[in-house]
Amino acid sequence: MENKERKKKKIGRPRKEKEKLSTSINLKLTEEDFKKVKDKAEKFGMKATQYAREMVLKGGVKSRFTLEELDLIRKLAGMANNLNQLARKANSIGYKAAEKVLFELACEIKKLLDDR
Repeated sequence: MENKERKKKKIGRPRKEKEKLSTSINLKLTEEDFKKVKDKAEKFGMKATQYAREMVLKGGVKSRFTLEELDLIRKLAGMANNLNQLARKANSIGYKAAEKVLFELACEIKKLLDDR
């Protein structure tokens, strides 16, 4: 039975080898400076240490999506899902019957994008 377990092929993508962080540099900051670093890190959705590491090693931080942008993406994805379902329904029952719902959804999408 052990031989079978050993010979089983692993399914999926192989694990990414991640190098462990084993060495540290101690950095002393004033409360005010630490708050600035922490605030900047939060804007990027990171922890202060991760932000500081990227700033030191790369000289900058890649901008991630803000919470507002993530919310907008989530809403648009939901609307796109609704639109797909409506398109499927329109194909089966006819376009005239689904016209009103499609128009309302298009107006919602336009409003959502114009509010930004």
